[in-house]
Amino acid sequence: MNSARALIIAAAVAVVAVAALVSLRGGDDDGSSGDTGSIASPTTKAPVGSVKIVLAFSPEKEEMLNDLAGRYNAEGHHVHGKQVFVSGEKWSSGEAEQKIADGRFRPTVWSPSSSLWGRLLNYQADKPYVARENPSLVRTPLVIAMWEKEAKALGWPGKQTSWAQILEMATSKAGWAQFGLAPYGRFRLGHTNPDFSTSGLSAVAAQYYAVTGKHEGLTSADITKPAVRAKVQQIQQSVVHYGDTTLFFADQLKAHGPAYASAVAMEEVTLLDYNKTRPRSAERLVAEYPSDGTFYSDDPYLVLNAPWVTKAQREAADDFGRWLVRQITPALAAKYGFRPGDVDRKPEAPLDRAHGVLTSEPRLVLALPEPRVLAQIKEFWHADRKPANVQLVVDVSGSMGEEDKLGQAKKGLQLFLRQLSPRDRVGLTYFSATPTDEVPIEEFKTNRPRLRSTVDALIADGETALYDATAQGLDNVEALDDDSRINAVVVLSDGQDTASHTKLDTLVEKLEARSRSEGRQIRVFTIAYGSGADEHVLEKIANASGGKAYVGDPDEIESVYLQISSFF
Repeated sequence: MNSARALIIAAAVAVVAVAALVSLRGGDDDGSSGDTGSIASPTTKAPVGSVKIVLAFSPEKEEMLNDLAGRYNAEGHHVHGKQVFVSGEKWSSGEAEQKIADGRFRPTVWSPSSSLWGRLLNYQADKPYVARENPSLVRTPLVIAMWEKEAKALGWPGKQTSWAQILEMATSKAGWAQFGLAPYGRFRLGHTNPDFSTSGLSAVAAQYYAVTGKHEGLTSADITKPAVRAKVQQIQQSVVHYGDTTLFFADQLKAHGPAYASAVAMEEVTLLDYNKTRPRSAERLVAEYPSDGTFYSDDPYLVLNAPWVTKAQREAADDFGRWLVRQITPALAAKYGFRPGDVDRKPEAPLDRAHGVLTSEPRLVLALPEPRVLAQIKEFWHADRKPANVQLVVDVSGSMGEEDKLGQAKKGLQLFLRQLSPRDRVGLTYFSATPTDEVPIEEFKTNRPRLRSTVDALIADGETALYDATAQGLDNVEALDDDSRINAVVVLSDGQDTASHTKLDTLVEKLEARSRSEGRQIRVFTIAYGSGADEHVLEKIANASGGKAYVGDPDEIESVYLQISSFF
């Protein structure tokens, strides 16, 4: 295996590792409710003697394809005298790509969010599983979702912003004051982690295109230029945080408004969903289509040319594909927030200006980079992304000794540490009846050995001072007085607070005040660990800070820590 191919495979493996078990909603490949890999067809039992085809699809298309697969099955379509039965399975695009390449998942048809995953599959598997040309079921462009008042200050809708202007605003100390919007503070960008989602990878690739001034043919030589990487790094410095799906950003924008972020790179379909479901008090988002180019998620229909797909299954898949293309009219696509797959067909309402989108845009669509270049973009992002200050807070009360909970939590913590950059600063506090700051927050390249050995040495004993420990973790990050980094506290607890002097209301008030502080937000990510954990309290703590609450048990705690690592 040559070094370039090894780089691609390593990148693809990274995508899958962090995408596994993501189960959220939203407008990119890992943005839907429910578990990835779950059976999604409304009818799960195939008729005797039927030709069964397995359709794997990215989660944002779940509702649409569930309905259509159910209709197709009910109509009783036949190929060569045998009824065709479609069984739908929901998979994040990155996870499906890796498992198909490894032979661990064998669908007949695959519809990822973007054709780039098909190209990566062919490259990684070194087999032509996916044809070069495939029909698009629906489309949705990557947009910069911006508050309407801010966008109008930049000239929307007549004038579209650009990635070049985003760079200028990201590096300007004047912030929104230069546009007469001083209360909006500095410019703060949000986009997902490119290891997790198509929208994040597309956003970073678009930034490289914009900085190089190209619209197609992006090469390794282009992106390795120090000046190019430096400018992309400047854009990344304005990022509030990363994350696994754009839904999390949408939810936080509903809750916190412009104080949370100035703009978020997301799919157009996610913006439409935000405007449809936002509270009446929340401001509207509008779509900026970067004038220097953006990408489409084209949601292709890929009949796999793989050894496990029989001739009968391929013919059945072709029949279902032709039927799908006929059924997905512009009106049906619009019902689910998408544009038609056929670029010559016009989108219909609610894809219109009244709902924050412009169907005359985007005017400049970027060409997909080659897989080798995409892998390098991800590699450079890891090196150049905004660094973080992270305080780990771990429950070691007596109940953590039951059911090997602490042992599994240690594995999750070690996995989390492996995801960090040497430039990140990390500390560790453990708590039972009282919190103990065992490892101070220092650069990870310096304190990595001590963190690892401390995690290995943790033992369970005593009561649970959850509120005191969370407050202490918050104080430790706050004492750094550092708004140049992503600031976060990650708390794991398996029980009710039994020993704190700090009151929950006092802690929540402090977190809410911090979440409204310009440029100084400290987000708390909580893990309710096991059946005895106080899920309600941990969710309240996370929400007050603008962070996120997770629920995990010993069997899946490593995956939970992996998902949290996507924010840094």
